[in-house]
Amino acid sequence: MQPASRVVDCIKMKFRRTAVIALALSLLGSPVLAKNFAVPDKDPAIIVSIPNDWDTKEVKYGYEGWSPNKDVYISVEFAAIKNVKAMMEANQKWMKDTGIKVNKPIEAETNLNGIAATIYKFETTYKDEPTTVDFIMLPGGKDRVVLLTLWGNDEERTKHGKAIDSILSSVKAIN
Repeated sequence: MQPASRVVDCIKMKFRRTAVIALALSLLGSPVLAKNFAVPDKDPAIIVSIPNDWDTKEVKYGYEGWSPNKDVYISVEFAAIKNVKAMMEANQKWMKDTGIKVNKPIEAETNLNGIAATIYKFETTYKDEPTTVDFIMLPGGKDRVVLLTLWGNDEERTKHGKAIDSILSSVKAIN
């Protein structure tokens, strides 16, 4: 006989798998309006949907996408909790290398669709235009975090506001 805790763990794992499969099947029955991404790809913690008309591709630790005119960028990636500081430093370096004026972010704790989140909002400039870069950190389970990045000048973010709202409202915890 197996110890009771192992049996419970096995039942929990089967329940999670069943829930993920049920969610995937329910999305297949929906009209195809968006691409759905589970992050991390192994033992995922969240699902996010990006509109079909956005260009998306898989990257090393998740996915990234661009609005139809390539004027708004989004990514959803994961990292080990122990690497968060290095990840945030790499993101600030990316902003500097891209030509985004790096400044001190506004940091806020919030709730994104029932998921505890920390937002780092950089109200800055890119090519002398008002630009906002948001880093939204979400729990990724198993000592991981999921980082959602949203970047675009303020005018383009407003233009794509409906799509951005649908992306952010699509973020769901899997377990």
